[in-house]
Amino acid sequence: MLSPAPNQQPSPDSMDRPQHRSDRRRMQQNPHLPAGRRISHATILIVAIAVCAACLLGWSVAYTYGQLRTIAEGMLPDAVARWWPLAVYGPWFVAALSILRATVQHRRARRSWGVLLTASAMAAALCVGHSSRSLMAFVMFGVPPVTALVCFWELIGQVSTRCRIRQGAHAQRSART
Repeated sequence: MLSPAPNQQPSPDSMDRPQHRSDRRRMQQNPHLPAGRRISHATILIVAIAVCAACLLGWSVAYTYGQLRTIAEGMLPDAVARWWPLAVYGPWFVAALSILRATVQHRRARRSWGVLLTASAMAAALCVGHSSRSLMAFVMFGVPPVTALVCFWELIGQVSTRCRIRQGAHAQRSART
């Protein structure tokens, strides 16, 4: 229960009155953070998963980019071979940004997912096609493009989860007022 001001004595009926939930919430809140700025365990978990997914995504794309460049160097001049992987990953990144924007705006991005899947399949096919014909080579060269796709999918899942959490909190605040 909240203590009375130093000059005031508690009223007899306030001593018998049960404490309200809002009073308990106010006492449990961290005084250093405003009400809308508290960080929950779920938020920390979502951010941690998103960071891990983004790091794996970056690694997968960088690895595959190097593989595609190596493939292009055998057939194209060096000046062209250096930029050739962008023919695969340019549309991939544009589609990824479109999907991210659509997720934040709560819209569908079917066409962008199609471009992303096609670019990922093309990267995997080019990398696997250039490898030796052993199973281990197929796995080594085929997994990074697929990993990039899976990591991006997980990242989008975290963004959409975070958007749903925010939307639910906003709806709860609107319902209270």
